[in-house]
Amino acid sequence: MIVLVCIGAVCNSFDAVCQGEQKRNKVTAINVAGIELKVELATTTEEQILGLMYRDKLEDKGGMLFVFPKEQTLSFWMKDTRIPLSIAFIKADGRIIQIESMKPYSLDSHVSKEKVKYALEMNDGWFRVHNVKEGDIIKIPLTIGKNEFMETEK
Repeated sequence: MIVLVCIGAVCNSFDAVCQGEQKRNKVTAINVAGIELKVELATTTEEQILGLMYRDKLEDKGGMLFVFPKEQTLSFWMKDTRIPLSIAFIKADGRIIQIESMKPYSLDSHVSKEKVKYALEMNDGWFRVHNVKEGDIIKIPLTIGKNEFMETEK
């Protein structure tokens, strides 16, 4: 089963967001291949549908972590997303299995090549600039909201 994170045809449900008044999601600390970040969480269907749409910028150490209840094939697109992004698809154990660049407003689908539990969106090129690559580990809180991290090695 492919879960399509449709980031676009939801303006009727999110009128304030479509007017540029997007509220920020909960934030959590993660560690990406040794780099500490504070990223917004997208844990609900509504947060995942909205993603980073309608934003004009993303801080260098900012991003959005999409958290799903179980590993599954994920698909993302960039409809109504103004800023270029890179996406990392991440297994439940925190291992990055795929990194792709995504163009603003594109309807191209970016599909995980394996089932994954997480997707991390950062500014386009962030992973390359910070020498983060497939196989690297992201330490993510075991239970969102608690400060427990997976104990996995690179």
